[in-house]
Amino acid sequence: MIAVGAAGAALVVPLLLAAAPVSPFRTMLEDRMSAGFGSRVTIASLDRLDRFSFAPRVRIAGIVVAQPSWAGRGDMLRIDRLEMEVPVLPLLIGKVRPRAVTIDGVEADLLRSRAGRENWRGRSRGAGGAPPPMIAGLRDAHIRYRDFKRDRSLDVRAAIDGAGLRLTGQGLVRDAAVHITAQGGPMRPGRWPFDARLSGRAIDFHAAGTMDAPLDLSRLDARIAARADNLTYIDTIVEAGLPATQPVRLTATVRRDRPDWTVRSLAGTIGRSDIRGRATIRKRDGRHRIDASIAARRFDFDDLADARGRAMAAAKRARFGNRLFPDTAIDLDNVARTDGRLAFKVDELLWPGPSPLRTLDGTLTIERSLLDLPDLRIGLTHGALAGRLTIDQRRGGPVLKADLRLRGARLVDFAPAMGFDAPLSGRLKLEGSGKTIRSAVGRSTGRIALVARDGVLPVKAATLMGQELGGIFKSDKAQARLRCIVVRLDARDGIATANPIMLDSSRAVTRAEGRLYLADERLALSVQGTPKRGDTLRIAGTIRVGGTIKAPEVGLSEGDGVVGTLLKSVGRALDGKAEPVAADQDCAGLAARAMAG
Repeated sequence: MIAVGAAGAALVVPLLLAAAPVSPFRTMLEDRMSAGFGSRVTIASLDRLDRFSFAPRVRIAGIVVAQPSWAGRGDMLRIDRLEMEVPVLPLLIGKVRPRAVTIDGVEADLLRSRAGRENWRGRSRGAGGAPPPMIAGLRDAHIRYRDFKRDRSLDVRAAIDGAGLRLTGQGLVRDAAVHITAQGGPMRPGRWPFDARLSGRAIDFHAAGTMDAPLDLSRLDARIAARADNLTYIDTIVEAGLPATQPVRLTATVRRDRPDWTVRSLAGTIGRSDIRGRATIRKRDGRHRIDASIAARRFDFDDLADARGRAMAAAKRARFGNRLFPDTAIDLDNVARTDGRLAFKVDELLWPGPSPLRTLDGTLTIERSLLDLPDLRIGLTHGALAGRLTIDQRRGGPVLKADLRLRGARLVDFAPAMGFDAPLSGRLKLEGSGKTIRSAVGRSTGRIALVARDGVLPVKAATLMGQELGGIFKSDKAQARLRCIVVRLDARDGIATANPIMLDSSRAVTRAEGRLYLADERLALSVQGTPKRGDTLRIAGTIRVGGTIKAPEVGLSEGDGVVGTLLKSVGRALDGKAEPVAADQDCAGLAARAMAG
C-alpha cells in the first residue's frame, strides 16, 4: 500500500505543478529574494503564460531590489519584465533551473565598498556553483558599476538577441577614462565565444576567448593583450597586487575555473625590461596560493617604479645622498593571505651606469608571512654573491635575515677607477627589523667580511696609504704587490665596528679603527699607515675617514691643518729618531679569522 501511494504521489505531484497557477507564490518569491539579496525585494505581479506544461512559462513584472542598508538609498536593481520557462521536475528536488529567459527594461546600480563588500552578493558568496541561466533576450538594459576598493567604474548599455551579446559604454580605470565594448556569440548551450575591450589614453585591455557556457565568467579560456602607462592600471582590472611601474605591454593565455586562475605563456615588456613566465593562482579558505616562474633576458629594477616613485627616490638621494643598501620595501602586509612559490631568472641586469651585478636567479617561497629565498644567486662580472635571505613577519613587523657569501669575484670589478685588483671573497650575515632593506640593515646585528689576496695596486696608492709623502710624486702607472686586504665589521644594533680593517702591500701596512653606522652608512674611521722601509719622509699622525660608503671624506687628524702636519712630519724626520717599520702580516690567518663564524 505504501509503495502504491508513493508511486501515485510521484505521478500526481508533477501533474499538479504542471497545471498550478503561480500568482499565489508572489509573496513567497519576494521573501526568498529578499533573504538572498539581504535587502527588500518587491514584485508587482507574477503570472503564468500557459495553462499546462512541464516547463511552464512565467512572467515576473515590476521587480525592484532595494540597495542594502550599508550601500545607501535607492534601488540596486529594477526590471520591468522578466519571462522564463521553469522545468517542473527539478523543482521536486528543490532545484530551480530556468531557461529561455528574456528580460526587458533593466536599471542596475552595482557597487563594491572600500572594504570589499558587494551589494549584489547579498548573503550568498559561494565560490563556484552552476552557470548562469541562459538569457535568450535582453532589451533596454543600463548597468552602472562603481568599485571604491579598486578605483574603477563603468556605465554601459547591453542587449542580447539571436545574434548574441552587444555591450558598449564608458568607464574609469583609476584616473583614466576608457571606452568599453564587448560582443558574444548566440546564446546556445556549449562553449560561448566572447570579445571584450577597454580602450583609453592610459590603458588598452583586450580579452578574447570562450566561456564554458554563455555569460559563465567563472569558467573561461582567453587570450589577453594589454598596454598601460603603469602596471597598476592593469592590476586595477585583474586584482593581482601588482606594483607601480614604467609603461608596460603584456600578452598571456589564461584559464579561469573560479576561484582559480591559470596563466600560461605570459610575455611582455616593462620599461626596458622584458618578462616571460607562467602562474597558477588558487584560492582556498580565504587564502591565495601562487605557483609561478618568471624569466627575463634583460631586467632593470628601476622599471619597478613609476614616475612618482622615481621622483621620490631622487628626492631621497638629494636629501640623504647615494646609498649602498637599497630602500626596497620588505613589508609583507599586502601578501598576508598569500602563500606559494616563485622561481625567477634574469639573464642580464640593467643599471644606470657600470655595475658588477650581472645576473639573478633563485626560488622564493612564502608561507603565512614567512618569505624564504634559500638559493639566491647574483652573478657578477667575475664570481657570484649567493646564499639565503628570509623575511619573517609572523610575530609583528618584518625581520630580515641575510646570509650571503661572495666567491670568485675580482676587486677591480667593484672599484675599477682605483686600479686595485685581486681575487675577492666575502661574507655578509646580518639580522635586523624594518620595513625596508635599508632600515632593517640599519638596525641589524651580525658581521660583514671581505678578503682580497695576491693582487696588485698602484705604487702611488700603496705609498700614500703607508703615509709616505713621497707617494705624491709616484707614477700613476707603476704597480705594487697587494698581499691582502682584510675587512671584518662586527655589527650590533646597526653599529659595525672594525675588527680589523687592514691592507698589506709590498710598500706598507695600513690599519683602520672605528665604526660604520649602518642606518645612514656613515663612516667614522681613523687610519694609520706604516711603511715597510725606514728611509721615507712620513706624514705624521692619523688620517680620518668620514662621509659615507658611497661618498667618503678623507682628512687629517683633529687639530692639525695641512701646514701643521707638514711641519710635524719634517720635524720628526730631522730629529734623528728611527721610525717604526712594518713587517709582512699573517694574511692567511687574518683572512681565516675574518671569514670565520
